[in-house]
Amino acid sequence: MVTMRVLHLFSNWKWTGPAEPALNLCVALRQVGVDADFACAAGPGDVVNKVVKTARDRGVEPLLQFHLSKHLNPLWNWVDARRLRSYLARNRYDLVHVHLDNDHRIAVRALRGLGIPLVRSSYYGEGFPDKGAYRELLRATAVVVEPSMMAWERDEKVFGNSGCGFRVVPVGVDTARFDPRRDVPDARRWLKIESDAFVVGIVARMQRHRRFEDFFEAVRLLAASYPNVVVIVVGRGSRQQEVGFDPVRQLGLQRYVRFPGYVDGENYVGMLKAFDVQVMLVPGSDGTCRAVREGMAMGKPVVVARRGMLPEMVEHEKTGLVTDGSPKGLFEALRRLAEDRRYSRELGRNAREFAVREWSLGRQADRVFDVYKDLVGGVDLGACRS
Repeated sequence: MVTMRVLHLFSNWKWTGPAEPALNLCVALRQVGVDADFACAAGPGDVVNKVVKTARDRGVEPLLQFHLSKHLNPLWNWVDARRLRSYLARNRYDLVHVHLDNDHRIAVRALRGLGIPLVRSSYYGEGFPDKGAYRELLRATAVVVEPSMMAWERDEKVFGNSGCGFRVVPVGVDTARFDPRRDVPDARRWLKIESDAFVVGIVARMQRHRRFEDFFEAVRLLAASYPNVVVIVVGRGSRQQEVGFDPVRQLGLQRYVRFPGYVDGENYVGMLKAFDVQVMLVPGSDGTCRAVREGMAMGKPVVVARRGMLPEMVEHEKTGLVTDGSPKGLFEALRRLAEDRRYSRELGRNAREFAVREWSLGRQADRVFDVYKDLVGGVDLGACRS
């Protein structure tokens, strides 16, 4: 009995941006019967490679015989393309699925003339940058799996004559892990937050472009009316002093804001559970806004700015509130939720239901599997469901 076999390439060893979505997709595809392999960078020998460690924890033994550097390196890319071409000659794969720019470059070179379709997952929530290099890559690509309608519409307009197809498949989230009913570490207790506090959470790297200045100004306005508000900033960054610690001190918000830093594992899930509402102002290095998906899966209403694909993810007054992103707009949205906790909880329930229905890993795997079926002929695809 023949099944579909797919090789996923991920050109990084750091646990950042699309790492978890790419690995989650590979695991989910295995669960629907696709024989999916995952190749990533081995990384420096003196540091923990979290991509490799997490893959093994999730039952995937990664392929580590390629360099798969994050950035373009002419020498190593040439070596990887030769190694990949040789590997594909020895091992039958029906498809190659790439996730980042450099593994895309390597795969395009390696696959020339082999007749193996190439699929690219895009994590650019607003579409690929309008550069000639992407046009060349897409000419050699069968299908781009787009994370949003916004990305699909823009890429169709800019790159529609490249010859590749575009399919919208929202990035999935592990709705079993991110489930508000699970028993997880109590972040409120850890951070000494009173049970009746109104907790506003934000998950973002502390960088200039993430608009923390607007967020903290909105918090200042909110705290003037609701002294029981508490803010949790989950994340760290090279600009955390400049965009986080200093503004909080200057605005006199020290008693309201907690900075737990980078949090992972079950402690991260517990941190999301501690929120009453989550805020996202600007998409980060993962343009698909994974933190929003995780928060909604945890049953949290999300207040977002009208930037990037955020308005596409959050249905205004159904699963959260969409604002103009200004301090005043954020303040008014947060005040509304603080004043009406029942309404806030209703939005949170809707958010959870939406995430389970539309963003589960199983749902994502089924949609990607449909993309594969459209590309591959001569494979007993029914066997992939047996």
